[in-house]
Amino acid sequence: MRSEQQLIGSSAVTRELLAYLGKISPTDAPVLVRGETGVGKELVAREIHRLSGRATQGRFIALNCSAIPAELLESELFGHEKGAFSGAVSSYQGRMRLADGGSLLLDEIGDMPAALQAKLLRTVQEGVVTPVGSGKEIPVDVRIISATHKPLEELIDQGRFREDLFFRLNVIPIMVASLSDRPEEILELFDYFSDLYALDGESIKLNARSVSLLQSYRWPGNVRELENFCRRLSAIYPGEALSLYDLPSSFLPPGMVDLMGSDSLQDKKTASDAVLGQQTEALLSITDHDEYGMGRVLGITAAETPADFTFTDITLKDRVSDFERQLIVKAIAGANGNISEAARSLGVKRTTLIEKMSRLNIAKT
Repeated sequence: MRSEQQLIGSSAVTRELLAYLGKISPTDAPVLVRGETGVGKELVAREIHRLSGRATQGRFIALNCSAIPAELLESELFGHEKGAFSGAVSSYQGRMRLADGGSLLLDEIGDMPAALQAKLLRTVQEGVVTPVGSGKEIPVDVRIISATHKPLEELIDQGRFREDLFFRLNVIPIMVASLSDRPEEILELFDYFSDLYALDGESIKLNARSVSLLQSYRWPGNVRELENFCRRLSAIYPGEALSLYDLPSSFLPPGMVDLMGSDSLQDKKTASDAVLGQQTEALLSITDHDEYGMGRVLGITAAETPADFTFTDITLKDRVSDFERQLIVKAIAGANGNISEAARSLGVKRTTLIEKMSRLNIAKT
């Protein structure tokens, strides 16, 4: 069964966001989450609910204001009495009361009809709801979290969004960065989604050239686009090692297909192939009993090579293991102990690096 997604990411931007959420979540103040489509605004809202402590008292309820017809949105939000309108064969609590004691996410708040905005303003101010067809006010205790990708200030200037409601909702503002502003997380997120959607426990993998392509693409659909892309590949090529260049163009985002033919990407490939060739040559020199061949690959000078490090009485398997051990130790040191960063520099998955560290008895720093 698929586990609930979480906010992940090791970039400074994401670490700062998580620290900020830790500070503001315990309050009851309304939150306005802003950011491009697909950046993970609902995940931010769910994290606020979890950290607030309300998860033990009430539910997290989400309502997309743009997905429900305007004539039904009021009933969906505030509830209705039996017979309040044609088709109301029974009473309905509404999302606001369902979230009582918990948190309510009003997604795409910029699409809420102007007439309903006034009623929402009263609920935010007074903490009461009036179901459709009823004159009775019902108290509610709900943490309001709103989200939008639209510029609400422009909607206010156009008369499409109430300024007083904006001020009520924007008590605690949060801006979620686009994926292009945190490109170092692209591979980390790809690995996460690969594991999430893996069939029979086997996740898809990409070769080095494909990783370069993955990181060069802008991802205009942000994390959601990357997730859907990874889910597609996981369903079609479960557990396989893939080269994106060998896949049908219909499986790839159009912008990624365009990148494949760009000169800049070809230049990156040429440089990558050159580095790979140098590393292969250095590794071959090790098997030929070149005592300091490994040192050239790792950047270790002859003076830094252990005095008892020789190749005369050990097997090829031992040599390769020793090579891996020193390469991993140096990569971890160069990443200041950050395992994810070290894995990226080595071109392997974080889980793969951890497995190798365990096999080679390399302690986490």
